[in-house]
Amino acid sequence: MSSPHFPFSDESEGRGHANPLLETIVHHSHEQRARPTLGRFLLSVALAAGIGLGAGIGVASLVSFNDVSTAFVAFEDAPEGSLSDADPADADNVVADDGTLRAPDDGADPTVEPPAADDVATGPTPDILRVEAGDTLMTLLTGAGLDRAEAFDAVETLRPLFNPRDLRVGQEISVLLRPESDSPDGAERPRLAELAFDTDVDRRVRLVRGDDDKLSAQEERTELTLALARVTGSIDDSLFASAARAGLPDSVTTELIRMFSYDVDFQRDIHPGDQFDVLVERHQDPEGRTLKWGDILFARLTIQDGSLPIYRYAPSDDGIPDFFNPKGESVRKALLRTPIDGARISSGFGMRRHPVLGYSKMHKGIDFAAPTGTPILAAGDGTIDKLGRAGSYGNYVRIRHDGKYSTAYAHMSRFARGLKPGSRVRQGQTIGYVGTTGRSTGPHLHYEILTAGAQINPQGVKFQTGRRLTGKELAAFNARKRKIDGELAEAPILSVMVAEQKTEGPKRD
Repeated sequence: MSSPHFPFSDESEGRGHANPLLETIVHHSHEQRARPTLGRFLLSVALAAGIGLGAGIGVASLVSFNDVSTAFVAFEDAPEGSLSDADPADADNVVADDGTLRAPDDGADPTVEPPAADDVATGPTPDILRVEAGDTLMTLLTGAGLDRAEAFDAVETLRPLFNPRDLRVGQEISVLLRPESDSPDGAERPRLAELAFDTDVDRRVRLVRGDDDKLSAQEERTELTLALARVTGSIDDSLFASAARAGLPDSVTTELIRMFSYDVDFQRDIHPGDQFDVLVERHQDPEGRTLKWGDILFARLTIQDGSLPIYRYAPSDDGIPDFFNPKGESVRKALLRTPIDGARISSGFGMRRHPVLGYSKMHKGIDFAAPTGTPILAAGDGTIDKLGRAGSYGNYVRIRHDGKYSTAYAHMSRFARGLKPGSRVRQGQTIGYVGTTGRSTGPHLHYEILTAGAQINPQGVKFQTGRRLTGKELAAFNARKRKIDGELAEAPILSVMVAEQKTEGPKRD
């Protein structure tokens, strides 16, 4: 019997049959069942065609229709462990360098590439509100979009940790709102999700809305360590400018001037080449950065008249810190020589040609020229005797200090808040601000000292030293002084470090 003709064969090129499965079926129909009836033969052909079509569809996912015969030859002749052993339906299989087909890494610990930046979901960004003059926490929150009830709830929840009256101009408040669609009209109403701001360099308060939809107040503290620094320098122009160049902040320099102002006239007694030496506390964060400055423990001012060292000490009877000279005598006097910081004397006490009236007239005080708005300080403890408008004096304050002395301050732009006749004031307390009200040609403070109702020359008054330590209190002060002297010798000199940083300049990679 002759062999049957197989469809889809390519015998002319010696490549064998392109469909072995179809060949086997036809062989089975021809050889195993000789001389079949016409119906049985047609049934075998139909069955073979159906099976061949199904196999072709399965292979089509790997090769194109035009390469069907090539794919089947490759599949039949492939070496063990290669394509023939893999699942041809798995399109994720990859070919390795040795030609074998490897399944992708889909085990329990696959290699994961980090997501691209654009694929990382980010949360909502809070708004930053900056406190301006006249702002309150309530107006800031309602201005951000909260209704009054929501804003009031936030302020009251925060109150145990922060008094809203203590809000400062320039303070920044982080506010995160979220929309809510719970209003009757279906409109989106913002609700407060979180609020946070710093109350100090080491303290932050925060309001957070929890899962129960209620706001809760939290406090965050930065742990600070105490370190000592020694700041030294030469006064080339002014103490303020020279101390700033040495690394001392203005707040510490202001306190320094205030303590020495009982004995030093900073307009007349300071000359180029004078020296200063200060031991001061610094509060540092865990990274060693100074977040705020503490108390002055020791200071020395060396001027042409001599050296003036002072030590900080709190007597045990009242616990109020003060500065004392090495003999245990308080540097605090009954009155300040200069009741204003950073001003210069523009006119002294005595006869002069009046700048407005144009004729000679007795000037019964001292004028300190300073920019409008410069704080004016109470020269000593006392009670406000007069406060208001006083003719050519303009805005005027007079303070009665004891049974002998009073001081007066004129030409103010405005008075400090909360003061009135009868108010008690402390030495160094701000009572008003420099201006040019009344008979004045420019912003300045007119300062007078009065005794028995008459003005006297402030520069001629010799006030007695304050408290003198004796007995056990003096012994305790001397022990404290020796301890400070030891700390002074060991403390790093900040002005030297500042100079080295300036010399080195910025570091380059």
